[in-house]
Amino acid sequence: MTMEKKISLLAIALFLAIFCSGQSTGSKKTTPPKNTCVNYTFANSSFASGESLTYAMSYTLMFIWTDVGEVTFTATDDTYLGKDALHFRAVGKSYPFYDNFFKVRDVYEAWVHPKTLKPFYFNREVDEGGYTINNIYTFDWKTNLLYAYIKRKNRPEKHDTLAVLPCSIDIVSVLYYCRNIDYSSAKINQKFPISLALDDELYTVLYRYQGKEEIDVKGLGRFRCLKFGIGLVKGSVFSGKEELTLWVTDDDNKIPIYIESPIKVGTVRGRVIGMKNLKYPLTSKVQK
Repeated sequence: MTMEKKISLLAIALFLAIFCSGQSTGSKKTTPPKNTCVNYTFANSSFASGESLTYAMSYTLMFIWTDVGEVTFTATDDTYLGKDALHFRAVGKSYPFYDNFFKVRDVYEAWVHPKTLKPFYFNREVDEGGYTINNIYTFDWKTNLLYAYIKRKNRPEKHDTLAVLPCSIDIVSVLYYCRNIDYSSAKINQKFPISLALDDELYTVLYRYQGKEEIDVKGLGRFRCLKFGIGLVKGSVFSGKEELTLWVTDDDNKIPIYIESPIKVGTVRGRVIGMKNLKYPLTSKVQK
């Protein structure tokens, strides 16, 4: 795969990927790591059914920024096996011009408990330049087991069972889950661990609180934010030494409004370009 293709792929998937970009636990699939996350206790209060957030993904090399695609997240009321649920859906796509180089159409979905946000079921349908992945999770919280199905193009189907922690979540639910954690008493450099299931592994994601900061978001204005740093897993794009930076609105919505991450060649950014049906007024916006 060429660097250009990797760049466009990364920019589309980055917002999803940031939440699985902590350090790998390195533990066996049948034994979950100990003390790697906190079973945060809360009732969902930061968003309501009907909320929609759209992010533009941009890449820069030699100081030239280019928007290459976008990701839209939605939350709606639904049911799962006869029980009330929230349905999270994230859809990533490359813009038409970049479809000519590397077409991306990704869909991530999760059905979760409407108050605790514990996931019931997760589905991932990825089509990136013709390379397809289907990933399904079924969570059994009576046994703390996750039943995984993974199918990649030109590879056999794979079925696996993971032992998960009571606080383990999927890659879509984590966006909403983390917005409900209480950061009001957070101290500088305090870490908030999250256990994340991705493919056939468990990862520990550490959000490091870096304080408060005002930032400008193109097209939206200036916002008061909480700032976090997140470590990145070493791989084909990341070197393993960088830290992704995430800004979250300092209001009751706690919207991840801006993201920036260095990669091996250049930098990737994500910014909110559209917000609908927020639960609270956007009081973090600085009025000029």
